[in-house]
Amino acid sequence: MAVFMAGHYNDTLVTVIAIFWALAALALAPWLVEPLGQLVTGWRRRSIASSAPDGPRPRLSVIVAALDEAGTIEPAMRTLLALDYPDLEVIAVDDRSTDATGAILDRIADPRLKVVHVRELPSGWLGKNHAMHVGAAQATGEWLLFTDADVHFERDALRRAVAFAESRSLDHLALLPQLASGGWAESVMVGLFGVAFMLHLQPWRRGSWVGVGAFNLVRAPAYRRAGGHAALPMDVVDDVKLGKKLVETGATRDLADGAGFVRVRWVVGVGGIVRGLTKNMFAAMKFRWWMPFVASAAVLGMTVWPVAGVWVGPLGARVLCGVSIVAMALHGFRDRRMTNGPALQGLGYPLAALVFAYIMFRSMIATYAQGGVRWRGTLYPLEELKRNVT
Repeated sequence: MAVFMAGHYNDTLVTVIAIFWALAALALAPWLVEPLGQLVTGWRRRSIASSAPDGPRPRLSVIVAALDEAGTIEPAMRTLLALDYPDLEVIAVDDRSTDATGAILDRIADPRLKVVHVRELPSGWLGKNHAMHVGAAQATGEWLLFTDADVHFERDALRRAVAFAESRSLDHLALLPQLASGGWAESVMVGLFGVAFMLHLQPWRRGSWVGVGAFNLVRAPAYRRAGGHAALPMDVVDDVKLGKKLVETGATRDLADGAGFVRVRWVVGVGGIVRGLTKNMFAAMKFRWWMPFVASAAVLGMTVWPVAGVWVGPLGARVLCGVSIVAMALHGFRDRRMTNGPALQGLGYPLAALVFAYIMFRSMIATYAQGGVRWRGTLYPLEELKRNVT
């Protein structure tokens, strides 16, 4: 009996040790995906600052969708109209605004600005997707830039972006903007979201796609060949899915760093992040009920477990957890330029992960409870959204 008990105890101990090792390895693996992927493929996220902005440029149409953006639309439009791009048109689509957005746009006098007012939303469309579709239909440029109503641009941003795209023979260039931050908590949340964004899309991988709502620059022929926004009328994550449609139809693409040239306050405070992502987090998971469980386990495993695992378990597994914490800090240090956060913002990622896990389940519960996604005052039925997932 004693021999049996000793053997059973040893087997249990081996199993526990193996679990600690597995948890430590799984925690570290996500932090190595990006650097190893870049090492293998040679891809780097370059800044458009490296491009030469001089020389002639083809005509460019900027399409901006705006719904009740009276508080942000005018300063953003002023930066667009102050761009030194030589052949530019700006198409602002007032999408059923109930505030002064439409009047503000009409008041801005500039020959390069065309204002389109959408009074009603056709069935089978999300508001923003329809507004982008309407704007693109009016565009005359060889390049189309889809952007948001609160994005600010430096004067040479578009000259550098187009030069960057043309020098690499791209059809689609997505830029990561500099994210204006309201404090430590906001920058930490935004930083971890950026980590998840890169892990999900993996732009260094052949055949992957990218998309950024603040800056999607697309050649007009490639956009039309992909079906434009008419190909994703009810897709909540239209910016990323536009990138998918482009790649599926043979477009070349890249993701670049727009810090110093494109700036936006993505959200205001942690509460703003919670409210904003509640709308589209479950949609990004393609409305699959099991995904919040898997995704929350993954984000907690790569951030929270190393902090606990560094104190318990076998020495080797604890060392791996310590390496994960260092990798987390290094990611935050690298991305601080994009988030305007502190140098050690990565050490706050475990707390941010807890909030993101909450958002995932909140998004799923809210979607089921209201029977769909509520976006800017309009409820889009869940069954219709599911049928249009691409």
